[in-house]
Amino acid sequence: MDLQAIMVLAFGRVSLLEICSVFSRKLKSVEMPCERVALIEFSKVEEDVTRLAGIHKLASPVVIAGDTNFTESTKAFLEKTLDYQDDIANFSVSSYCHGASDVGYDDTVATILSGLRESGFRKINLIRPKDRELKADEIVSRGVLDIVEVFHKGNHYLAPTVLVSDYDAFHSRGTGRPFPSSEITLSPRLAKTLLNLTGLSEGETLLDPFCGSGTIISEGALTSLNCIGIDSNPKRVAQARQNLDWLESQSGRALSYRFEVGDARSLEERLTKVDGIATEPILLPRFSSRPSRKKAKDLFNKASRVYSEALYSMAEVLRKGSRVALTVPTLKASDGSEVSMRLEDTSDVGLKEFQPGHARFEYPVKVAFESTRWLGRAIYVFERT
Repeated sequence: MDLQAIMVLAFGRVSLLEICSVFSRKLKSVEMPCERVALIEFSKVEEDVTRLAGIHKLASPVVIAGDTNFTESTKAFLEKTLDYQDDIANFSVSSYCHGASDVGYDDTVATILSGLRESGFRKINLIRPKDRELKADEIVSRGVLDIVEVFHKGNHYLAPTVLVSDYDAFHSRGTGRPFPSSEITLSPRLAKTLLNLTGLSEGETLLDPFCGSGTIISEGALTSLNCIGIDSNPKRVAQARQNLDWLESQSGRALSYRFEVGDARSLEERLTKVDGIATEPILLPRFSSRPSRKKAKDLFNKASRVYSEALYSMAEVLRKGSRVALTVPTLKASDGSEVSMRLEDTSDVGLKEFQPGHARFEYPVKVAFESTRWLGRAIYVFERT
């Protein structure tokens, strides 16, 4: 039986790219009603869903509640949902992709509350989340039955949240290590999303040639990959080693990693073939004000030279059929436009843009919901031809 699920996305289309990459042949169809949500149909899921880093919640099974008999269909949905619930103290409704003509949020809440009380949950407590969305960490900490509702193409979808991301683990890895992430450093959640886009399996070799303080290497090591981190800055390499030593002691198991000081533009001089590359070559510094469009383009033109030279070297050490996933910076200019770095003519070095199927992606794919005031990220995934 096919499983239909609602996934609440952490990074918009980047999260959708991760879903398509991880599930591959198991994915039957996918739709994206809005930047926050994907509607998914699988042929087989197994444990793969727990690998996803780019989602906040997974809600399943999905029921379509019609507008004409909304009360009846919603109560039927509750009967099905409550078969899996022994006790409920708190509940909430998280609403996404809401339009002006859709069933009102308060109507949904009232109908579900009435149905729960009719089912015997007399003392159940309604939690009204800010902006109609209960965060994943609150669902766990407060023991909440969270009902997700989504509106799409005239349909009203309802599903109970059955899985939330491990917020505490990502947070502790970002802030608890000796050299924590700064405001503009890649977050552990995005680092693991980038890692998943490489398609690497346990025991394969991951390279991060701009490793910084080791955020991507940390996620790779925890996923049982053999990790190599390279950076031109000896101080950053020393920090990365300390961060990984800390992570190893926290995890209680041996992790496979090594770090070297070196130039990402001459990898072939020190490495044999690797199975995948995930990296953030350059993220521009924070700005006190928006730069002009010309200045933004000038900054990207200078940075693109580093990318071009590094991509050539990455392609040299990447096995055929393997992938490189990397970020590029985006900037909001003073005229209100957004400028992003574009990597072109990569076929000259044996790299083609990766398309996982089920949805077509135009690169670079912007990372939604994670940026500073003007500085953001986008992602490229290339495959070695």
